[in-house]
Amino acid sequence: MVKRDDLTGLALGGNKSRLMEFILGEAVAQGCDVIIAGGGGEQSNHAVQCVAAANKVGLDALIVLQRRPAARSNGNALLHEVLGGKTVWIDSDPDMQDRTSASASMHAEAERLRAAGRRPYILESSLHALSVVAYVGATLELYGQVADTLATPTRMYVTSEGAVLGGFLLGSRLLGLPWEVIGLDWRPTQSGTEGRLHKAISAAASALGLSNPLAEDDIVIHPSGGPAYGVGSTQSWKALSAAARLEGLILDPVYTAKGFAGMFEDLQERPPEPGERVVFVHTGGLGAVFAYEAELRRNVIKPASR
Repeated sequence: MVKRDDLTGLALGGNKSRLMEFILGEAVAQGCDVIIAGGGGEQSNHAVQCVAAANKVGLDALIVLQRRPAARSNGNALLHEVLGGKTVWIDSDPDMQDRTSASASMHAEAERLRAAGRRPYILESSLHALSVVAYVGATLELYGQVADTLATPTRMYVTSEGAVLGGFLLGSRLLGLPWEVIGLDWRPTQSGTEGRLHKAISAAASALGLSNPLAEDDIVIHPSGGPAYGVGSTQSWKALSAAARLEGLILDPVYTAKGFAGMFEDLQERPPEPGERVVFVHTGGLGAVFAYEAELRRNVIKPASR
């Protein structure tokens, strides 16, 4: 089964819409008039969703993005401009090794805006307690959707090493749901990832008035993100092709194609029992598809036409 969390309504959709409902709710409650967010590269789906959500609630958005070699101006980058997002480009982490590498620049921009009389809200990373809470809610939604099916899934796969994975892990444990939650990486796994996520899960549980029932060892992330952020692998191009040609399902090259490939690898290593069902959470990022025309022609379209 596929949970279509790409179909969330804002700017071609994507999982960040769920997060922004909670983040912007806090920003509005605090009287802020501009959100400072981003941290990723030019094809960041997070950046697009931040701008789209801010537009929806009447806030301005200032997005801080890493300047990467051979950056692509179409795809999500083009959507970002169509939505009217203002961008500050930085060079602190072009290889996307550190989620919080843009923090200093975000705070500097916030000081500049405060001096001009603005009231900024800073979202240093999508790995945020409220983002985890949002996906506790998504866990409830998904369980309600599968509860009446003939076979409740025993495994859930999600392209995430952050808040989305954390929310599904926390929600599933709190509700005692009968499935294993497996994160799938979209870049080579960074040292300390599980520890950072466990800390965010604890903060989310505290926000819900609960203690964290998960240990750091409960966090499972399949290493599907090579060779680098935004660079497809042989496996991910095959996964993208298979989803499109067999199911009419479009994956994006940066995130979900890598996750789908990681799911295939895990299912090969641990074949499901006859009749067992699994669910893949499609987290979106579809705008990035249009930035990868050359790679898609080389790795997907031409091989299929031979």
